Amino acid sequence: MEIRDLPQFVQLTENLTLDSNSSQILITDNLENSNIHIKENCDITFIAYLEKGWKENKKITFNLEGKNSTLNFIAFIIAKENDTFPFETLSNHTTTNTNAYYYVRAVQYDKSKVDYTGMLKINPQAQQTDSYLAHHTLMLSPNAKTNTTPSLEIEADDVAAGHAATMGRVDEELLFYLQSRGINKKEAKDMLVKGFMQTELEKIPSEEIRELLTEKIENSVC
Repeated sequence: MEIRDLPQFVQLTENLTLDSNSSQILITDNLENSNIHIKENCDITFIAYLEKGWKENKKITFNLEGKNSTLNFIAFIIAKENDTFPFETLSNHTTTNTNAYYYVRAVQYDKSKVDYTGMLKINPQAQQTDSYLAHHTLMLSPNAKTNTTPSLEIEADDVAAGHAATMGRVDEELLFYLQSRGINKKEAKDMLVKGFMQTELEKIPSEEIRELLTEKIENSVC
């Protein structure tokens, strides 16, 4: 099965509105410039699984416009060859008691490049907001490049907001240990990549989507 065969698949458009009281899982395999409007009492999980790069920067704005709404944005990036992945997210909180969490996990090979900008914007009327973004990268090539630019614009005083970014390489000693236990190099890398992605995979509330993405991640290891 491909991502586009899933009933939860969405093709991003310039404007997308998620109506009040929505509880949805949405998944895409490509990013586009888009404004997504989230109304009150929504619980949204938005997943992006990205294997094909692009040249121009793409921006997704999530407008949290209704009270008591939560967004989880989870991006998995498998970057190879000379592919580039320039994109940004803007979390625009305009009312009270909204939550938005952005999790980006990238595995990079060859001369690939990931350039992620994440903005958390909390307007004066958006008290009791909780917003966070994290970008974690596993480098499988010394020639790959990654860049993270997190920023906060906070105009309310009763909020929680933060960000984190890490970049690491495969632990060669662990790789050697796994191979010494009879596991070939590709299988050992597969185990390390799956382990790296597992934290975000566990955040997906659909078993079908978790299994599909786990399979795609396994098949991507080289």
